[in-house]
Amino acid sequence: MARKRSLDEGPVLRGKIMCRASVLFYQRGYAATSIRDIADAVGISSSTMYHHFTNKQDVLHAIIKNFMSDFVSATCAVLRDRSRTPTERIRETVRLHLTISQDRRPELLIGNPIRYALTPGQQGDGIRLQIEYHDAVQDVIEQGCTTGEFAVDDVQLTTMALLDMLNGVREWFRPSGPLSLDQVVDRYTAIVLKVLAASSSVNAPVAVGRAHA
Repeated sequence: MARKRSLDEGPVLRGKIMCRASVLFYQRGYAATSIRDIADAVGISSSTMYHHFTNKQDVLHAIIKNFMSDFVSATCAVLRDRSRTPTERIRETVRLHLTISQDRRPELLIGNPIRYALTPGQQGDGIRLQIEYHDAVQDVIEQGCTTGEFAVDDVQLTTMALLDMLNGVREWFRPSGPLSLDQVVDRYTAIVLKVLAASSSVNAPVAVGRAHA
C-alpha cells in the first residue's frame, strides 16, 4: 500500500510526481498508465495525487509544458545573444538541442502522438513554445545571411528542415550505439553548417566540452 506523504511538500512533491509519471508514460505509454500507477511509483495515495493534479491529462500537460519551457529558455538565451556570431549561436544551439533532448528523453513527449490526449488549449501551450524556438532559429539564420556567414535561398524552409533533422535524432540515438552523443553533436553540427553554406572563415570548431557519466 502506498504510504501517506504530507501535502506540505508542495512543489517538491509535484515535481516528483511529474518525474515518475514521465518515465511511466515513456516506458509503458500514456494510455496504459493509471493515476494509481503514478501514485504507487511516487509512494503516495491516489487521493494525494488529486491534491496536485486534477487528472492524468493534467499531469501530462504539466510535464510537456515544463520541459518545453526549460528547453526554449535554454536555447533562446543563446539564439538571442547578439554578442555572439550567428555561426557560434547555431553551433551552441545544435549542441543544446541534442543534449537536452537526450538528457531529458522521458519528458520529451511533445512530438509524440501522446500529445493528442491533451485539450486544444493544453496543446496550444506547447505549440506556442515550439513557435518561439522556431522563430528564434529562423531569426539567427536570417542574421547570418545578412552578415554573409550563411547563404540560404529559402530561410523559412531551411529552418523547418534543420529542426526536423535535429528532432529526428531522438528516434534513433542510443547511448549504447556506435556513436557517442558528443560525436553525434559534432557530425550534426557539421551537417547543419553545410546546409547553411556557412563561411569557412567563421566555421572553425568551438570547443565546448561535455562530461559524460
